[in-house]
Amino acid sequence: MAEKFVEAKVKDNYEVETHIEGFSYTMDYTERTPDLISKGTSPTGMLLVSLAGCHLMSAVSYLNMKKIAFSVLNAQIDGDFIDEKPEWRLDAEVIVETDANLDDSQLAGLERFIHRHCKVSSILSKGNNIKLSFKLV
Repeated sequence: MAEKFVEAKVKDNYEVETHIEGFSYTMDYTERTPDLISKGTSPTGMLLVSLAGCHLMSAVSYLNMKKIAFSVLNAQIDGDFIDEKPEWRLDAEVIVETDANLDDSQLAGLERFIHRHCKVSSILSKGNNIKLSFKLV
């Protein structure tokens, strides 16, 4: 596994600037400081962004491997973080939308592939509820 290194610093109260692999990301928490003009999403928002990216990149790998053409590949995630003292739980519904011409067998294969190869989903699925479905357009 490739080791990752992140640098992060507080810029202003609940605003955090992070750097990884030459890129910068800003997170903030406007619920704690309503007068703050948001410059990014919250840490939990970044978690959902990572989940969406991982699902889509895994789907691209499957479709390319199977030589299945597509021009549309989108993800929508409806996620809720629930406080189940003493721990938090994520309930998320991931809908992957594509125009790829997939039969039932290929859809099942795509779902298995994503579950197997999306590291973010695999890590998050322990103790959480991440439901995956597909919408063919």
